[in-house]
Amino acid sequence: MNEILEVLLPKGMIVPSAFETVGHIAHLNLRDEHLQYKKLIAKVVLDKNKPKIQTVVNKIDAIDNDYRTMQLEVIAGNHSLVTTVVENGLRFHVDLATVYWNSRLATERQRLLNCFTSKDVVCDVFAGVGPIAISAAKKVKHVYANDLNPYAVEYLERNCVLNKLERKIEVFNMDGRRFIDALFASEKAGSITQVVMNLPNDAAEFLDAFRGIFRKKPKDKDFTLPKIHVYGFSKAQDPEFDFHERIRIALSEVAFEVEMHRVRLVAPGKWMLCASFILPQNVAFAKTMSHIQANWV
Repeated sequence: MNEILEVLLPKGMIVPSAFETVGHIAHLNLRDEHLQYKKLIAKVVLDKNKPKIQTVVNKIDAIDNDYRTMQLEVIAGNHSLVTTVVENGLRFHVDLATVYWNSRLATERQRLLNCFTSKDVVCDVFAGVGPIAISAAKKVKHVYANDLNPYAVEYLERNCVLNKLERKIEVFNMDGRRFIDALFASEKAGSITQVVMNLPNDAAEFLDAFRGIFRKKPKDKDFTLPKIHVYGFSKAQDPEFDFHERIRIALSEVAFEVEMHRVRLVAPGKWMLCASFILPQNVAFAKTMSHIQANWV
């Protein structure tokens, strides 16, 4: 494919050889210099990857909405953005026009799943169509999965049934902060052992919702403090330090250990990170809520 594009494109132009595969869809992220040749590039991608690839799309706008959906333009093949992805031995129905999916995070999802045991109860705050929640349900005791996007929730419910795991997953369609508040105010709170917050652009801003989640519970009662896995981006010189500081500020707590993992370099100088830590007792039993959290009550 590279050799063909080198011949067809102007001399010296960088050949756009990498693309993400989502089911039958090839997802390109073309540079401005490639746009006038997009139909040509897409035709080569389609011809060289048939029959697996049937549709070629290009991202035309950054993710800047609450539902994390991308603006995509179909530039070759059929126009259906509804596809089926197989990951971790499970099938996921996805509509790229209305929901978010990133195949490049498959390795990271597997790493996270390896942290869970059969005794765990998992709370997935930003579950999307369920790549982590449904995969976790195969392994753990129970999963509470939430997403703000009603289209994602519809596909999440379908995917639970598709993989015969609907009895192990409880699905919610709420704002992340309200979901955390409602779930931990319920009788389910004591059983939750793992919390996943995979919304890298904003997840750290939701951490204040954990301040005082057990404030109405007796401190001497045996409560499991959950382990939180929160994702974020950093362009800082020291991305781990930067992300750690933002987490401390969000929780209004300094003295606790955080395990940092670099997930991937998403752009030059911009890292995606995962921070994992046990929710500090001082935060969980705090008598006062944060200012932001109080405004939501």
